Amino acid sequence: MPVRVHLSSNLRGPTGGVAEVEAEGATVGALIDDLDRRYPGLGDALRSGVSVVINDLLIAHPDYEPVADGARIYFVPQTAGG
Repeated sequence: MPVRVHLSSNLRGPTGGVAEVEAEGATVGALIDDLDRRYPGLGDALRSGVSVVINDLLIAHPDYEPVADGARIYFVPQTAGG
């Protein structure tokens, strides 16, 4: 079942500016692969310098993180501290 994926403004180029898209996959990595097929170039952007938040929980190593039906998934810029 597809889930809604929310993209921060710096990631919307490949989607033509669309902020929310649908994707399918059992893991975050599979979602990224699906998004890259639909929006070429988006996969590379999502795999570098981007944090993944699933249902309000920041995921440290998202590639193999399972995605449940109805999950809210956000791709946002990584924050830097200092």
